[in-house]
Formats: sequence, C-alpha cells, structure tokens
Amino acid sequence: MRKQFRAPWDLLLIIMTTFVVGLLLGLNYLYPSQSIIPSILSWSIILFCAAFGIYGFSIQNGMLRILRLGWSKDISLSDIKSVEYKPNAMMGSLRTWGIGGVFGYIGHFKNRILGNYKAYATHRRKTVVILTSNNEQIVITPDDPELFVQTLRDEAKVAV
Repeated sequence: MRKQFRAPWDLLLIIMTTFVVGLLLGLNYLYPSQSIIPSILSWSIILFCAAFGIYGFSIQNGMLRILRLGWSKDISLSDIKSVEYKPNAMMGSLRTWGIGGVFGYIGHFKNRILGNYKAYATHRRKTVVILTSNNEQIVITPDDPELFVQTLRDEAKVAV
C-alpha cells in the first residue's frame, strides 16, 4: 500500500507564489541600492516561506509526517480520531494566522464548514480533514485524497 503522497499545487498557489517571489526579487533589480539590506530582506522572506512550505505527506513508523523543506511536522497516528476526504473544505476560509498562498496555505484558518482549523495545504479542492484526540481539525491536501484516507484509516485504525 502506498505510504508516500505528493502535495500538488493548485493554480492559485502557483500564481501567487510566482508573483510574490518575482516581485521580491524584481524589486531588488529594478531599484538597486547601495545597501544590501533589501536583498537580504527579500531572500529571507522567500526562504522563510519556502522552509514552511508543504512538499508531501508520509505515513510511517506510527506517524503522519507533513514534509517540509528539510524537516517535518509529525502527528502520531494514535492521536487521530477520524479522517475524511472533504473536497473544497477550505472554501470561504479566512486566514487568522499563517501563510496564505506562498508555498502553501499554512497556519490557522476559519470558515463556516469547519470552524477553526489548521491547514497544511497546497490545493484547495483536494482537502482531507483530520480530527485529533484533542478535537483539533487539520486540513491536508495529498495528491490522491481517497487513497490517502484509506491508507491512514488502515494504519491508524480510525473511524470514518
């Protein structure tokens, strides 16, 4: 059974990431200054966002691993109460804290469908909602949501 899943980007994420990175880099070249501070600031923002970006999901060693650039956010499978594929669960969301469209939709969000939730997402339609034992909702977006849900249910032995 497949235990590694990619994190596909939707068109909005591609456009927003390209625009922001292009803007930050372009400003340095269009308006060169004698100071290196603007370049350092631009590259710091880009690298910070890239480091927190979502690059895939892995189910291994009793953990759901949300893969980032050189590190991961780990969730113990024993802490997962339920998992469900809910397409478009992020629709109408407001970001309350986090990154909303540069290398991912990451952080704390709120909408009418889910209420308050954490997102580690890159595609607004391929949403999987995980409920943890402390009633925290987490939204992730694997490339094959239905297979991911089945794999996670089998590995974590959680309810529908």
